Amino acid sequence: MKKYILLLSFSWAINFVWAQREADSFYYGGCDGGEGCQTCLAPQQGNIFWFNNDSIQEIIDPACFKLATYFSKATFSNKNTGELIFASNGWRLINNDGVILTHKLYFDNMPHPGGGDTTDVYNQSGPLFLPHPGDSSKAYLFYGQLFTPFVIGGYNLREDKFFTYALLDIPSKTLISKNNLILSDTSMNGDMQACRHANGRDWWIVKPHIYSDLYYIGLLTPQGIEMQLIQIPNVPHNLRINSSSKFNIQGTKYIQYVGGIQRLIHEYDFDRCGGILSNFVVHDISDSIAPNDNGLATMTISPDGSKFYIKRNSSIGITGGLYQVDLASDSMKLIAIYAGTPQMMPNGKKMIFRESFLDSNDVFQRRVSEISNPNASFNELEIHHFKYNPPNALDGIAPNNFAYMRLGADTLSICDSLSVITKKSANKEPSGLVVFPNPANQQLNLTFEKSITGYIKITDALGKVVYSYNINNPIIELPIDIANFTNGVYYLSYRNKEVSIHKKFIKQ
Repeated sequence: MKKYILLLSFSWAINFVWAQREADSFYYGGCDGGEGCQTCLAPQQGNIFWFNNDSIQEIIDPACFKLATYFSKATFSNKNTGELIFASNGWRLINNDGVILTHKLYFDNMPHPGGGDTTDVYNQSGPLFLPHPGDSSKAYLFYGQLFTPFVIGGYNLREDKFFTYALLDIPSKTLISKNNLILSDTSMNGDMQACRHANGRDWWIVKPHIYSDLYYIGLLTPQGIEMQLIQIPNVPHNLRINSSSKFNIQGTKYIQYVGGIQRLIHEYDFDRCGGILSNFVVHDISDSIAPNDNGLATMTISPDGSKFYIKRNSSIGITGGLYQVDLASDSMKLIAIYAGTPQMMPNGKKMIFRESFLDSNDVFQRRVSEISNPNASFNELEIHHFKYNPPNALDGIAPNNFAYMRLGADTLSICDSLSVITKKSANKEPSGLVVFPNPANQQLNLTFEKSITGYIKITDALGKVVYSYNINNPIIELPIDIANFTNGVYYLSYRNKEVSIHKKFIKQ
């Protein structure tokens, strides 16, 4: 394996909030219809894994919902008890009473990508539930809307045509609204992740663009969400065929697996205060993963972000099974041959995975195994093979997609608690920055309420930097000549040591 380091790394101090259990129940299901369990046989009936602060609290088996979750899944649980409330796979939404709140989350003019009406939607990671930062009775469900894949170089490019959200009422377990549009630009199918802001209340949401150096990054606050297209410096501008991403539980690492012809692990440091991805490192595992291995949603990362776990399929010269990749050394070691996809527990302490064995009758039996120290190097892993025996131990399914709810405020950061980047009102940012006119024609004016230094950057809709300026001497006003800009949408970023602000304006 080849590794390329482009920048240095850093880390942040963190605190955890152990009472927040909105991710503590996962639903695994293989049955798409019928009434309860009447038309489904094990292992298709499904089950619920209910976690606590240490390990698995209970496995509810069977749990028969009209929701197949082979490829993508997300759940939302009670904040205090961890009991499941909602479940979705990006196409259908149900509650824990089995009520289908909507059989189709997509826009009416967006057909099922596979045709018909089935809940088997092959999203890479799945939708994402988040609590409402300003209303404990509400929850968000973020989801992409898959455009029918098309082939590029023999590989299916899977992209979301829209990025939307549904709003949910927790006490009544009902759907308030759906298809609230966030992005109408293409982004990677089903690849979305969230990390709690350093203030301990809001949420950063990262949605990768179809190009490797572009990311939509937004902040969910009590006022809503607005996402900006950010170009990451020193990252190759390559087309992603497919991708799947994870934050580590500490919120210090963002790791993305890019599949297809590339088979790369992209590693970033993450700044929870400014929502900044930096210190890009590439881990090339193309010599260890077959080009036709599309197991994008079959990976997870350790709590500290140092280990990458992936299920790879068998191919010529490649043994299938569950592997650990040590990102420090790029060593790749086989954990188990007859293994399914890895899943970190929401408490951030342990990892589970499906594992099979041949019984005395040469019949494969499925179990659930557990790794109690996923941060450890391969030789020190504590693996408890076949620890749990749920009858509905589905194999070959994607991990549950969730944000680490227990991550609290970063009390040691320089972040201005609860005031960094709130939703705009009358074009005024919390720092006192006013950008006018908007739309603009010849000149764009920036006005600050006090003298500042920092860095200004403007990118076009494709992420190309068209203007940058280091403010070394304190200023209050900054005029920017945009007469030569092409008409269209642009994104302005201002950063200093304390704040990071992103604005959108139109040149006409």
